[in-house]
Amino acid sequence: MKDYGHEYADIFYYAPNEFEKLGGLWPLRTGHNVAKENYSVGPRVIECFSFHFVLSGEVTLSSLGDTVTLKEGSMFCLFPNVKHSYWISQYDPGAPLRMHWLAFHGSQAEQLVKRIGISERKPYLRNKLTNELAELLRASMKQIENREKDGDLQLQIILYRIFELLSRPLPEAANDNDWLNACLRYMETHYAEGITVSDVARFIGMHRSHFSSSFKRCTGKSPREFLIKLRMERAVEMLQSRSLSITEISLSLGYTDLYTFSRAFCTYYGISPTYYRRQLLSQRNAK
Repeated sequence: MKDYGHEYADIFYYAPNEFEKLGGLWPLRTGHNVAKENYSVGPRVIECFSFHFVLSGEVTLSSLGDTVTLKEGSMFCLFPNVKHSYWISQYDPGAPLRMHWLAFHGSQAEQLVKRIGISERKPYLRNKLTNELAELLRASMKQIENREKDGDLQLQIILYRIFELLSRPLPEAANDNDWLNACLRYMETHYAEGITVSDVARFIGMHRSHFSSSFKRCTGKSPREFLIKLRMERAVEMLQSRSLSITEISLSLGYTDLYTFSRAFCTYYGISPTYYRRQLLSQRNAK
């Protein structure tokens, strides 16, 4: 690897031929790096799409006013003409930031990027770098570096294969449900903050429909039902105290107003929160 001041890197550039430009996707450059302590890129814009895969360490990405820190196994996409920057927040010499990137263009590029669930507003996915995908990235770099005769056909196959793998749902381990445990922790921590099923799906890096079906298969409840359950159980606890009004309880549980909370409570328990509290107080007075 060459020393570029803020990183050690191998960078390979590619010029697509006329045949490749007849298709919908072609590479422009690829490479991998080991970041130094002062690693920082941007703010800047580029002319193409560029996928960056985190092989180890952590990187912080800033784009369109949002900032996110991504760990090993995650990926992010730089969009054409969208200002971005990325850097190391905390340098760990024992596990330095290492990334593999692949820049590309073509008439199908934008649609392929959207197909895997990435957008300008949410330009990253977590837990997407499988061993199979890492091997394909190395194969694409080797093809671009060597550029053998008729290698353009092989390179096209590799590129579309990369997108096919990225389009697959998040891998689910057979013996452990790390993704599910992460979801449950997230929901149990933030259920009172008005989070939605889409928020949870984005957090775990799944398509919303696949996340909902996978969650229900594992828990027996849909994500929406689970969030409601958490809120309703907490509502019952809060109603047992007279220190909070029902309006204050509704706002404390992430509902926008009293009516929305009361309707949800009545649907879940069959009675209104006001009537529930009245019954509870009546039982206490009778003792």
